[in-house]
Amino acid sequence: MLLLWGLLLCQGLLPQAQGEAQHLLHLRISNSQLETVISDLFSEHRILDRLVSLPVTGAMSESVAVLDHLPFVRKGLSKKSSGLDLSLAGDLLSGRSLPLLRGLLQAGGLVVEDAKGPEVTLQILSDSLLQVTLRCKLYLSLQEILRLKVIKNIRIGVRLEHTGNKTKVAFEECHSPPGYLSIEVLEQMDSLLVNRVLKLVTSVLDEALPFLLQKTVCPLATTLLNLLLEDLLQIILPPASSGPEDFQYCVTTTELTKEAILMTVQLVTPCSPGQRAPRPERLAPQPLPRLAQGSMADLVFGLQVYNDILSCLYTSTETPVDPQDPTASDLVRLLSLGELEPGPKGSRQSRGSIGLTINSPDPPTVRLDGHTAMVVQPGSLVLLGPSDTSSVPVSWKLFSEAVFSSRNQDLIIQFAPNSTTVTLGPYPAGIEKQEGRLKAFLLELLQRVFLPRHNELLREHHLPLPSIKGVSFDQARVDLSEDYLLLTVPEE
Repeated sequence: MLLLWGLLLCQGLLPQAQGEAQHLLHLRISNSQLETVISDLFSEHRILDRLVSLPVTGAMSESVAVLDHLPFVRKGLSKKSSGLDLSLAGDLLSGRSLPLLRGLLQAGGLVVEDAKGPEVTLQILSDSLLQVTLRCKLYLSLQEILRLKVIKNIRIGVRLEHTGNKTKVAFEECHSPPGYLSIEVLEQMDSLLVNRVLKLVTSVLDEALPFLLQKTVCPLATTLLNLLLEDLLQIILPPASSGPEDFQYCVTTTELTKEAILMTVQLVTPCSPGQRAPRPERLAPQPLPRLAQGSMADLVFGLQVYNDILSCLYTSTETPVDPQDPTASDLVRLLSLGELEPGPKGSRQSRGSIGLTINSPDPPTVRLDGHTAMVVQPGSLVLLGPSDTSSVPVSWKLFSEAVFSSRNQDLIIQFAPNSTTVTLGPYPAGIEKQEGRLKAFLLELLQRVFLPRHNELLREHHLPLPSIKGVSFDQARVDLSEDYLLLTVPEE
């Protein structure tokens, strides 16, 4: 089974290698999505077709076409529309020959003409036990006496078995439970006969139909379900990861909940845990938010976990500013000590070799502000002198609404230039009265010079997403909840 495969893979990844960090995420696949996938698979393989044309007999043996051997059916007529010997029709209608009719049923006179479905429903019995119910619609005929629609269920038990860090999937008995049987009369030869025949038909169906379904449908159904779970729960990266610089996903635990299959997923990143300053541990993890209504799956990041991953993806940058840029010239004049303290013309002319550099050595972080995600980028503006000497830098933080997108199985974060604001940290003494102008010039420069290149860098250093059979994160949306980012896949 796939879950066993995934966990065996995790066992090889659990020991943390030097230069690697491990992050725990949660992946949920809704039960309704699983129902849809199972139903589509069974319909595609037409698992009920093997029932068509089979006689339903009262004996627990293989069905055989024995109608031509019955004493009350003329030889050669059993395959014609007339079916019964007309000389016995009156006896059958009057009920005097019900023993003969019982023999007809037991010998295979009740035949499956067509089968529809199955309709699939799931029931979570516990955190490790799943029941799959197949609702089968069968259309049967008893010669020319009756045509019936019969609804009968098949149940398959799927159990997750946990032993230490190992999990495997085991199938319990696939069977058709006794008791429930829905019968609808579609056509009848005579209303006087119906009630008497239905009693016999119900008795035969109660005895024979569960056996017939278990022998003809269950083997194929369990095989397909086994293959489906292997594909559906398999988590890999496209393309297959193989090098030390790759991101790797693996399942560590799997649990069944009322709304979804819940998998704890370990993401191994090629980063040292020390790339981000240590943070205080929470006393208790926050409960996961509910799976969004109308979604087939989601990938859940704790906010702190996502920021740690963002730190791993980030690369420090230095952005030189064109000396001819008009805003750069305004900032140079504002920051130049010569501008603040008038001096000889020679010192003013030396400003022509002064330049600016925008530094952003630290990664951005995401914060939640109600139902809005904000991304904050710290950095500094450095004034460089003629001999590459620098003055006291201007520290700043750039705030923007976070724009998330998932394309080609990658999660990307971007700054929205039109929503940016800036705050100042320490800056050179003597320009306190110019703080308003400094902020305005700096924000204009960051929006026009820094952000385009920074957003391009963030696009290049994206987070690769897991690939799961039946679920695509392309065009998924990012939902927000307290302390969580949820990459949600809506139903199609």
